[in-house]
Amino acid sequence: MMTPRTNRPKPHSFLNLPVVTDWQTIDADAVIFGAPFGKPYDPADFPNDQSLAPSALRAASDRILLHGQSVDTDFRPPRCFGDLRIVDGGDIALVHGNVTQHYNDIEAAVRFAAMHDIIPVTIGGDDGVTNPVIRGTDAFGDIILIQIDAHLDWRDERFGEPDGFSSPMRRASELPHIKAIHQIGIRSVGSAEQAEWAYAENWGAHIHLARDIHLHGMAPVIDSLPKGGKFFVTLDVDGLDPSVMPGTVALSPGGLSWWHVVTLFEGLVEKGTIAGLNLVELSPKNDVNKLSLIGAGRLIMKLLMLQLQSPR
Repeated sequence: MMTPRTNRPKPHSFLNLPVVTDWQTIDADAVIFGAPFGKPYDPADFPNDQSLAPSALRAASDRILLHGQSVDTDFRPPRCFGDLRIVDGGDIALVHGNVTQHYNDIEAAVRFAAMHDIIPVTIGGDDGVTNPVIRGTDAFGDIILIQIDAHLDWRDERFGEPDGFSSPMRRASELPHIKAIHQIGIRSVGSAEQAEWAYAENWGAHIHLARDIHLHGMAPVIDSLPKGGKFFVTLDVDGLDPSVMPGTVALSPGGLSWWHVVTLFEGLVEKGTIAGLNLVELSPKNDVNKLSLIGAGRLIMKLLMLQLQSPR
């Protein structure tokens, strides 16, 4: 008679990393934490399933990484995520439904990590949480903002809300520590109108269209980045093609491939330093066989291994 196989315990943290909720005691090179709630538009029209993404990623950890010493064979020689000093910092709580305070706490968390030489990795939430995340990056000093996204995100406001998911690049452009914005994977239609396109161009945003990247690869994008830059990556998962990342809301054909994004990460490390990552717009209910959760989790792993294990 065969002995029944016992079920493995479900991960209680992202990739079974140590959980540290008292941030004053963090002794690590990076902290991954949830920032689940963006400032909402009408919930009847814009349901916020993205707020479940941090918990869904934790629950999918055994699909993302078999165990800490599994090697990533995309690297030569293979690298091991388990060799890194990284903690799960929990989620920024939404207290009494106060999203403004939630934003303030997200901003403070990113700033705390930056001030203590810890790479912050935030998991949204919709793209509205990008606004406080980028405000908190002022502790890094001058930043080159790298946006991976299908959409322009330069609306000054939408439905009367200036701090929602249609406005992160507009809000970033107002911050003195944001010295350049590179928008990568832009395509198709979203909320932007001609006025937003003109505003972005007049400000000096570098807009890298998805179509051009498919035609010419990621090399021209990487070549346009300054040597020695400090880069902060905000990754809206709809920047990737729906065939790679179906678990999002604003699906748009013609997006970036997996290798486009990995190549970009490699180029950022060759050009300078990746200061942190903000991942947003992951919608678990729209996922297919956890493909998007696996992809998002492994992109987080890739970025951290590249930044923390590449020779300086």
